[in-house]
Amino acid sequence: MSEMAMYRRWQLRSIDRNVRTLTRLITSIDNPAALQKRDGGDGWTISEVLGHLCDFEVYFGARARHIGADAEEPPQLRMSPAESVVAQGYAQQAADVLLERWRGLRADNLAFYQSLDVEDDELWQGSVPFGSGPFSLDNQLILHAMHDCDHMDQIVKIIEG
Repeated sequence: MSEMAMYRRWQLRSIDRNVRTLTRLITSIDNPAALQKRDGGDGWTISEVLGHLCDFEVYFGARARHIGADAEEPPQLRMSPAESVVAQGYAQQAADVLLERWRGLRADNLAFYQSLDVEDDELWQGSVPFGSGPFSLDNQLILHAMHDCDHMDQIVKIIEG
């Protein structure tokens, strides 16, 4: 196995494990008041974070599929994450429902990634124009895992705050 293939397998394992970690984090909340708290007092609630994760699971999946198909340019966001959170009304939605939605979206994206040959460097490292420069499946996979971690940390801060 090539070194890059090994790294891809690690990232795939990470985004798979993040499902269990985020699920445990949300389902272990025993204080309903924690679900109403906002990050830093005026930031997002846990439901808004989960809604954002759903939005980006759709976006990241579409972008990965677009890059994997060697299409011209992957889809771009139509509005900022903050605007989307408000427009979708995530603050009024139940965290458990949003978590289940995210889990389903993640399962679909993980199945897509796992359908690809991790040894195919040309596929994974081939890039398409995106925003300010080229973007590859390797880039997307790394971003996918990192994005989860950033927002799991945000949820921990909300719970502890």
